[in-house]
Amino acid sequence: MSPVTTLMRTLCAAALVAELSGCGDESLTSLVRKGTISGTVTFAKLFAAPPSPAGQHAAPAGFPRAARPLAAKTRGARAVLPALVRPFGRGSGPAFTPNELLVRFRPSAVGAPPVGSLALASRAVAAAVGSAMRSRLAGYVAQGQVATTGVSPAVLTARLRVADAGRIEDIAALLRADPAVASVGRNGIAWASGRPLAPAPAATTAGNDPFSPIQAWHYGMIDAPRAWDLTKGSANDTVAVVDDGIRFDHPDIAANLTSDGYDFVSLGSPYPVCAGGTADNTGDGDGYDPDPTDPVSYEYDFTNGCITGPSALGNHGLHVAGTIGAVGNNGVGGTGVNWTVHIRPVRVLDVIGSGTYYDVAQGILYAAGLPADNGAGGTVQPTTGARVINLSLGGPQPDATLQDAVIAATNAGALVVAAAGNSGTTALNYPAAYPQALSVSAVGPNGRLASYSSYGPTVDIAAPGGDFADATTTDPRVVATFGVLSTVWNFQAIPGQPAYAFYEGTSMATPHVTGVAALVLALNPALNVAALRARLTGFAVDVGSDGPDQLYGAGIVNARNSLTQSLAPPHQLYARLYDATSGAVVATQAAGSDGSYAFAGLSEGSYDVFAGEDENGDHVLGSPGRRWGAFGSVTAPTVITVAKGGAYAAPFTIGLPLEREPNDAIGDADLLYVGGSLYGTLPRGDFDVTRIPIVTDGQYTFETSGWEGACGFALEEDTVIELYDAAVNFIDYNDDINLGADNLCSRVTASLSAGTYYLVVYGFNGGSGGQYRVSARAGP
Repeated sequence: MSPVTTLMRTLCAAALVAELSGCGDESLTSLVRKGTISGTVTFAKLFAAPPSPAGQHAAPAGFPRAARPLAAKTRGARAVLPALVRPFGRGSGPAFTPNELLVRFRPSAVGAPPVGSLALASRAVAAAVGSAMRSRLAGYVAQGQVATTGVSPAVLTARLRVADAGRIEDIAALLRADPAVASVGRNGIAWASGRPLAPAPAATTAGNDPFSPIQAWHYGMIDAPRAWDLTKGSANDTVAVVDDGIRFDHPDIAANLTSDGYDFVSLGSPYPVCAGGTADNTGDGDGYDPDPTDPVSYEYDFTNGCITGPSALGNHGLHVAGTIGAVGNNGVGGTGVNWTVHIRPVRVLDVIGSGTYYDVAQGILYAAGLPADNGAGGTVQPTTGARVINLSLGGPQPDATLQDAVIAATNAGALVVAAAGNSGTTALNYPAAYPQALSVSAVGPNGRLASYSSYGPTVDIAAPGGDFADATTTDPRVVATFGVLSTVWNFQAIPGQPAYAFYEGTSMATPHVTGVAALVLALNPALNVAALRARLTGFAVDVGSDGPDQLYGAGIVNARNSLTQSLAPPHQLYARLYDATSGAVVATQAAGSDGSYAFAGLSEGSYDVFAGEDENGDHVLGSPGRRWGAFGSVTAPTVITVAKGGAYAAPFTIGLPLEREPNDAIGDADLLYVGGSLYGTLPRGDFDVTRIPIVTDGQYTFETSGWEGACGFALEEDTVIELYDAAVNFIDYNDDINLGADNLCSRVTASLSAGTYYLVVYGFNGGSGGQYRVSARAGP
């Protein structure tokens, strides 16, 4: 067999469809005159930030679009949400209590095993060690200089109140000289790490909760909808929220709360009220007790050092708990990362979101099922320990007792997930900065580090925490949606009322990670702490430099990836050849493992070469959320004109199919083949035009969606679309798919004859400077 004959047979074998025939009755001479297009397809990162709207082309006057009358909208769920409230942050409160010391004992001095030993979980051992610690302190107490106000045998720590605060350093030095004492430190103060205000696959599982569209950006970012195809959580998983308490009467979370929580807020000095008088720091007036209900949350004026009044958007811990596990698909409010889960509420922060390190340590111990100080000379512990502990709080000072509590909880089988802090700097936040904790930084809707988020080498992972500074509009109702929506309590109402609010902070990022950890445990209950941690960090989406970095740690937590132990669904790369004149698909073939492809036996003509990935063997290319691209560019492919016997190289890279500007006139329209999709952004007042070749008569649908969330919320544009024929005659338009359900995306379905059509996309009432995806498909 001649070399030419062998070559021709190889080329014929590469042709996959009838349109590429030439291997049948044609002579060898005609085969030699056919052309070949070949190349290698490579990949760009699928995660991409949107192009800056400021760099786009301004909309020219006089584009012949229909002037559709767009009335003001009365939307569904969003119409009842709060507007913006208090300014950023908790302010700068004191770093320590004024008159308390934490004294840590050496294990041998009190007959105890080392801190972190599971032997200290025994009630009998805890009682004996606690008694020995009190005996060691009895002499100091007898002198009248200190009083023992707490003993925590699980971390070998006693809390002392110094009678004369002015001599606190002298007393500390005296205690340090005692050979039985390992260390002496001040009792630090932690604060809640959040504050209120009021490109991704399409969701495959979503509930009927009315606020689901508003939460779509942050749950979409962690791939929760596809995770919910695998599990929605389990009542066998117990997660603890160590925070400022809970409201058992909030209907959107009550069913997922346990009854074995505890209140570890110590009685302290009352807070001044700006209008006069004082308010108890605990809100319930009784110190440690078995009821973790948040009795009241106050707004605090840090400048003047006084309470301004009850909060209408209060209970930070309720917001955190709602993100972890507000009941899903119950037709009420929103949902959590887990639709079903057991949440143990543990109260350690007081009425303004402040708590002492000693109290926080007791909350961590109790959450993990270990003996904690009961405030009455003994200890208290639940029958079981939580598998994950959420700490959306922190303070700037390291503390050995706090770290010992984290170590003890970890050794007891709990993954401790903690907020990295809201300093916007590399300043450390404790307990997140301890290596035993999983430290969480925050990203905004654009997937970048939030403007307020702390960062640095101790950050382990990132998650959506909201960022009002990301807003591309000044409309307060849109700005609010750049935060994380969850459950809160209105303490201004009489009686108090359940409510919802947008918060931002690493406090909001942390429960997303905790929630994903609980989902993983629902399917893998035997995982230990190290394995669970590795699931989260090992399958996070890397958005920084390759590998861990100081902004995002391992990357943004991803629920689907963590559950499946994969970085993406199974996919196959295909190359697709279009007739550049008619827009007809000529051939589609699977690429090689190295991305190579070859279309052989081509007749003379003009061709566009595209490539894309399917998922799970569905053979669907170009749909939103999947890599899709073309030789040249996806919106203006480089046409390959095949001559007789020619061979043409066409290597290219695919990623997110981004629009090309300028594209706001017929002559500048972006190409969009049926079955494909484009990602775009719209500066206010701008519009984008796409050109769509229709090859055969039939019904076709043109639809917008959000890059990651739902249209009209956060960065996603509230779109309007208009359809025109080749002569720019108006055919149809749509504003909202379902306004009452807050589906503010747009869809037009029309019966069309073969030909060229134009689709115009713009924002409602001039838009908000947001982003969108647009797709074209055959059928409804």
